[in-house]
Amino acid sequence: METKLKIRKQAFGLSYGLAAGLAFSVALWGLDGYYQARAFAYFPWLKFITGAPLTLLVGGLAGWLTSRFEKPLLGILFWAASAAAYAWLTILVPVVIAPAAMKLFDPALQPLFHYSFHANTSQLTAVAFGWIMIAVFIAAVIQIPMLEQAVFSASVFGRISPHIVCTILLFVSGTLADSLYNQPLREPLISMNNTIQFALDHQGLEVNSKAARQMHLSSLRPVEPYIAAERRLVVSAFDPLLEKVDILINFEGHWVECSTIFNNPLNCASVSP
Repeated sequence: METKLKIRKQAFGLSYGLAAGLAFSVALWGLDGYYQARAFAYFPWLKFITGAPLTLLVGGLAGWLTSRFEKPLLGILFWAASAAAYAWLTILVPVVIAPAAMKLFDPALQPLFHYSFHANTSQLTAVAFGWIMIAVFIAAVIQIPMLEQAVFSASVFGRISPHIVCTILLFVSGTLADSLYNQPLREPLISMNNTIQFALDHQGLEVNSKAARQMHLSSLRPVEPYIAAERRLVVSAFDPLLEKVDILINFEGHWVECSTIFNNPLNCASVSP
């Protein structure tokens, strides 16, 4: 009986950690994929597809180990280690893992991507760790007492209530982490797509100079013959402060690169061979 109870507690710990990992990845990369898909991004769900299994693994392991040993201090250490892993994944997935996967799917991207770690990467990782650690510390402290009640609960809500609390904590944490790297790279892409769509919607129509300046239509003049084609956008380069971001656009096989500064399109040029 005691062995069955331990197994049940460990199963609850595993599911608790998996819920944390899933909530974090949905907030960090799932919503990012949704917004990018609406902006005709290239492989918009790739960060979520490559990152979610890793956060599930890390969270599941932390939750299982905490329930396995049932020692609060050890639980905090396990979850602190998961926070460090989540912080690194916040940077590693968009800068290394997802771009590498993109190059496998489309080798034409190989010479057009210019991603690298910058000097401030460690500072961004530390900030991400601080935000995530707040959430996982609470998750670690409440795990053992809440799961103890959940194991013996007769109601469905009683059994899943710890998972709900954990999900909310890590979802909020993932949303905050999104603002570090994903959002600064996503917004220039969305802005560039909006400029292209505005130009397409007003083709053949007279656009007043104020609207043209606001939408930065002049940035598209060098590549205007290509913009009517189906498009896919992806970030190709960025500066250390994520203020100047270059957007690579595939217009049905013709490649164009556009520079943006503070989310505003500057200029575009053809980069196809």
